[in-house]
Amino acid sequence: MLIPLMAAALSLAAPLQAGPSLEGRIRSVMPQASEEKWLTIGWRTDLGAARKEAAKTGKPLFLWIMNGHPLGCT
Repeated sequence: MLIPLMAAALSLAAPLQAGPSLEGRIRSVMPQASEEKWLTIGWRTDLGAARKEAAKTGKPLFLWIMNGHPLGCT
């Protein structure tokens, strides 16, 4: 039953067209300089020291708290 449905879906699909080169595709998904601002943040791993620094400079804290593997792999 699944094979005929897949064949029907493939027959209705638009024909493949030549697209941009591989280099162009890679360039299109790479982060731009404006998207890499998070790299300029002074990330801290010590919460106590970060709280003291935030209080001294008057800046807020951003906490990344999660449960599990950071890539979602379980």
